[in-house]
This record gives sequence, C-alpha cells and structure tokens, in this order.
Amino acid sequence: MKYINKFRLLPIWTILLVSLISCNKFLDKQPLSEITSEDFYETAAQLNQALTGAYNAYGARTVSPGLNNPTPYYSKMDLYTEIGLERSLNGTIGSGAYNSTNATVVELWRIFYQVVQRTNSLLFYMPKAQSVTAPAEYARIAAEAKILRALAYWHLITYFGDVPFLTAPATNEDLTTPKRVAKKDIINFLIADLESASTSLAWLPSDFGRVSRGVALGAAARLAMLDKRYPDVIRLTDNIIANSPYGLNPSFQNLFRKAGQTANVNNEIMFIYPFGDADGGSFNYLNLVQGSRNQGGQSSHFPTQFLVDLFECTDGRSIDQSPLYNPAQPSKNRDPRMKHTVIISGDTVVVQGFTSNVYSATNRLVHTFNTTSSAVTLSTINNQDSANIFGPRLNGCGNLWRKYTNDRDINGTAGNLYKVGWVYMRFAEILLLNAEAKLESGAPASDVATQVNKVRARAGMPNISSAVLANANSLKQLVRREKTVEFANEGIHMADMRRWDDGAYAAKVMTGLVVGADLSSSTFVTGQGLVITNPAPIPLFDAIYQVPISYPNAATTRLTRETRLFNINQHLLCPIPQGELDKVKTLTQNPNW
Repeated sequence: MKYINKFRLLPIWTILLVSLISCNKFLDKQPLSEITSEDFYETAAQLNQALTGAYNAYGARTVSPGLNNPTPYYSKMDLYTEIGLERSLNGTIGSGAYNSTNATVVELWRIFYQVVQRTNSLLFYMPKAQSVTAPAEYARIAAEAKILRALAYWHLITYFGDVPFLTAPATNEDLTTPKRVAKKDIINFLIADLESASTSLAWLPSDFGRVSRGVALGAAARLAMLDKRYPDVIRLTDNIIANSPYGLNPSFQNLFRKAGQTANVNNEIMFIYPFGDADGGSFNYLNLVQGSRNQGGQSSHFPTQFLVDLFECTDGRSIDQSPLYNPAQPSKNRDPRMKHTVIISGDTVVVQGFTSNVYSATNRLVHTFNTTSSAVTLSTINNQDSANIFGPRLNGCGNLWRKYTNDRDINGTAGNLYKVGWVYMRFAEILLLNAEAKLESGAPASDVATQVNKVRARAGMPNISSAVLANANSLKQLVRREKTVEFANEGIHMADMRRWDDGAYAAKVMTGLVVGADLSSSTFVTGQGLVITNPAPIPLFDAIYQVPISYPNAATTRLTRETRLFNINQHLLCPIPQGELDKVKTLTQNPNW
C-alpha cells in the first residue's frame, strides 16, 4: 500500500524546511526559507544537508513552551507516566488534568510532524541528485530518512493513535483535507519500509549519531509491539540478536556518561544524539533540569517514589517481600541500577566545583561529603533541596534523577553546558522486546528468561527464580518491571504503560495521590551513613501487577503531591491539538476529549 495523502498539518510546514548547519552543530539555526525545492537537492552535499536537518528535528530540544531550552524532549516523556513528575503541579499530561490546548500536546505534535515533513521532502526531491551521487551514499541517505520518519510516527501513534499519514510533501490541492489513518495501516507500511531500508545500511552507523540497520529493525519491532504483532517482534529482534555486532556494555552507568558513550563497549548504544566536544554550541541542560538545588541544579524533572520502590533487592525480591530491605536505609541492598538511575535519601552526590554532599530532601542542613577521605560532616549550610520552593521536597516528592547527571562538569564546562548524549535505542531494549513478545506468544518460560537474565546479569542481579518461572503472571510482571527499571528516564515507557492490558495497567497506576519519599529527617550514623529516624511503612504491592500501589498513612509519613486523574476511556491517548482541529475541519478528535 502506498500512501500519497499530502496535506498541511502545521503552520510552520513548508515545501522545504531544512537547516543550513554543520553536521556536528545539532542545533537548528536557520531554515532554507529562501531556497525552493526547484533549486535545492541538486548535489550529494545538499542531500546530506537536508538529512542533517531531519536529524536535528528528531533531536528536538525543549522545555515547554516554545522549544527554546536545549534539553532533549525525551527527558520529559517519562514524566507523563507513573515513574516521573514534572515540577508543574497542574495541567500536565501526567496529572490527567489537561486539555487539547496544552502546550506539551502541541509541541509533541509539532516536533514529530516536523520530522515527517523534512524526511518526506528529502525523499520526494532527492532523485534530482541521483545522477551525481554515489549509489551507496544515495541509498544510505534515503534509508536513514525513512528510519527517522518511522521513529517519528512511532511517537505520534503512541501519543495520538490514528494520525494523518504523509509519505510525500504537501500539495496545494490537499492542504485542507487531511484525515486520520488507522494505526494498523500506518504500521503495515512502515514495517515494510523499514525492512527494505535496512538492507542499504550496515549494522554499525557510518558516523556516530546516525541510524543503522539495527535501528531500522529495532524501530520496526517497536512499531510491531504497539500493535501486539508478537511474531513480527520476535522475527525482527531474533535477526538483530543473531546477526548484529551488538552486545551489552558490562557497565550500566557508562551508558549515560560521556566517556562511556564515546567508547560504546560492545556497541550497546545503537542510536544516540551526541553533543560535540569541539562545538561550543552543542550542549544540553540535562544536569540543570535534573540536578540538586545544592549543586546548582534547577530540579524540575523528578522520579516518583513508585519507581524507587519498584527496584528489587539484591536477592531478586521486591521490597515488600525481601528480608534485605531496610526502610530506614532504603538504598541499601538494592538492584545496582537503582543508584545509577535515581538519587534518594542517604545517597552521595559527588560534583566537581561544588560541595559534595549526602542527599536528603527533608533535613534542614546539608551533610557534606569529603571525596578524598569519604568523611561526612553536618554543615551549617541550609539544605536547598528541602527549603527551596522549587526544589525536590516541595515539588518533586523528595527524589532526584541520577541517570544522565553523573558527569556534572564534563570537559570542564559549566554544568548547564552538558555534553552527555541522549540515547534513543540500545541493545538491551532489543533483548527485552524479544522476551516480552515471546512471553505474550506463549513461549516456554525458559525461552523468555534467556534474554531477561542477560540484562539482569549485567546489572548484577540474580537470574529469574524458579518460583517466578513457574508462575505465568509473576513472570509477566517481572518482564514488565525489568523493562521499566532498565529504561527509566529514557523516554520510551509511555508506549508500554498505555499498551499493557489495553490500558488496565495504566488505570491502576496513574490514578490517585502522588506519594513521595519518607517525610522523616535522617541522622548520620558512623559506619552506616544517613539513617531515617522514623521510617514510613513499607508500601503495599498490587496482587496482580506486583507494583507498589498503596502507601499506609501517606498523608502523615510521606511527602505528597497532586491527586492524579486517569480515565481509561480518555487518557490512553492525548487529544489532537485544538489549533489543528480549528484549522482543518476534516480532522477528528480522540474519544472523550
């Protein structure tokens, strides 16, 4: 099936919208507004310029509203789910109290349709340069553009469901008649398109930051999983697992540190948005938006207590079941990924150029940490993570992200000129997609466990227990939990959360009071670290989903935020932006919006 529906979706769309920038700039500077399709796409260099413009659009950097803050948008996407929080208390996607004029909804639509428009323009007009472009280069450019387009549609389908589907630039004849296309039809087209494109690419990218054969097949697997096409997911991921040069980096934390990304041991990172060392304009504000207030951060992105409590203990059991769990020292004896993903009470925060400390969102004063002697001292410094009106206590329920903020002053730059790249896809996702698809297809538990145990072993966690393997529901929930904690703060959880059990899981975890960290202060105990003085009760886990669902006496023992709303008949999709509906009457709104 070939789609040639062409229409205007956004006021910013034009026949050609690409950026005249260098390949290592990673910032949109100026559209080629004075260059038309008739006098562009004439050379291989121009094709590569247009492709760079598509990569830049896919690497959207923003904090709402306006796309002005150089922070990867993907750092916000988990904040719309049960594992993350935005500083804003109301009107956010996560809160459920938002509507079709919401700025984030508008930006999501705008960002990914901009990618579609740029790739479609390139693909449509690039035959003009075919005779002057080397065949292999020509095929590579076309394949990379198709992959970026498919990944953009994966996001659009995840957030909006059936959407207008373009595979060519807009024409004047069709500007006012766009219609939504069933996601099944879009997925059918894109999977075939991606598999075809994959044959023009090598397994490893031609340059750091580009897509490759593995990303093409991985994107196809993501799309197939959206529609629960488990045999396709298995086929695609089996191919990658069996034939690619990808493996797991032995160090989980190095995936999110500059040096570790550059080395990319075992090629685990399949697709990344890099920030160039030699380019002063190439940076992001991840550390700023996630960092401690005591460390110069603005702490506007937070992990939830739900996520913190989801991490198992080192014996492979949840905190409500494991004898290793100590609520007075909640970071002890936990899945090693936890300390590289979140910062909670008692964790050390080590930062160049600032006073290192032992984190707490409730103590009045800061406990400083000496990085040479490891000595901890109660200082006279006011704890801004507790006192600041925008800090993690009053806005974030008491916890911080560590993933993507380990390198505070990388390459000697200021903390807000951050050079750590954003990882879009890595091999661990391929393994867990394969495991989940096999589980849903009724494969033997041992087959499901094979790929999951690889990811757990890298983290330092035990293999799935025989008791879990013997219980079909427990195995399903463990596979889901594994994907959630492995990829927390990587921007892909929304698709899973909305898909699982056709929204029943989302309805369970997205409704009710947002509960945070222990409200009690902590005392330093020699040889133990910070110990919570009067720990709150351990949360109760849901019998079916085996996730922390209820917190006894939360109002008096824990930090709290808003009460979230979630209507399974409404919130499984975001609304189509009202501005688009107003402009184009053939578009229809999602149910109950």
